[in-house]
Amino acid sequence: MRFLADLALFVEVANTRNFGRAAAALGMPASTLSRRISALERELGFHLIHRSTRTFQLTDAGQACYEQSKALVAEAMRIQEDVTGIAPRVSGRIKVGVPFDLAQTIFLPLFARYMLEHPDTSIEILSISGHPNLLTESLDLAILVSHQLRLPDSSFWSRRVGTFPRRLFASQEYLAKHKKIKDPEELAQHSCIRLVHGEALSQWELRRDREHRIVKVSGMASANSVGMTAKLSKEGVGIAVLPDFLATHPGFGDGLTSLLDDWQAVPAHVFAVTPSKMQPARVQKLVSFIKKHFETMLNDLSPARRS
Repeated sequence: MRFLADLALFVEVANTRNFGRAAAALGMPASTLSRRISALERELGFHLIHRSTRTFQLTDAGQACYEQSKALVAEAMRIQEDVTGIAPRVSGRIKVGVPFDLAQTIFLPLFARYMLEHPDTSIEILSISGHPNLLTESLDLAILVSHQLRLPDSSFWSRRVGTFPRRLFASQEYLAKHKKIKDPEELAQHSCIRLVHGEALSQWELRRDREHRIVKVSGMASANSVGMTAKLSKEGVGIAVLPDFLATHPGFGDGLTSLLDDWQAVPAHVFAVTPSKMQPARVQKLVSFIKKHFETMLNDLSPARRS
């Protein structure tokens, strides 16, 4: 059992890629953790981690050991929780990072409901942008959005908890001043509010059944948050790609009008991300709660999707 426990410590070190952060996550002194890893290396008969460099790096044998051990350790933890009844314990503090737009619309009500149902749990909610480093930000959980079914290269554990469609929206004021759009190619002749990821995204991909178009767009305004693009569109600045819940929300789009209703943009996928797969039970329970209730919350916020 000591060997398995030391393997679990090694997996956490490999996940965090830093002895100090791993020790903090495990609640033990870094010196103790280092000694346990050294003892594991002696028992295995080979080095797991290069210790001569200032940057963290696994040896080839260490990488192979990590790949084989992480699933074993995760399964051992699951068995332990099932047997000892750890899983039902959801008390404690959880520090969560959420993009501002999603927090205001979906996640604050979700978290409020969770805390009311689990009064022994407290959630500290922080506004984040982009894809923060969970370790340096000391986050137990982060909510991230991607237009891909899997998050691009990440050393963290992630679980997709929901998906929302996106469509084209504009204000009645803007539509009254401009020619009606009948085809996606006509977007090139309009002011389009672009989302910024490093730079303003100037290509919109739209789909209708099996047909898809990639349209080059431009416009006077761009922003690095979807919520801001919704507000700019509400002010009559132009056309934006938005989920229904932001286009209709009083604090953002406040009743924008949809365009080209038979066309949709690439959907957005919402991920719950944790520093390691070895999560505390309270975090696992919260992630499961989010996944279970995300779709219902989305439907409640999107009148256009109700029957």
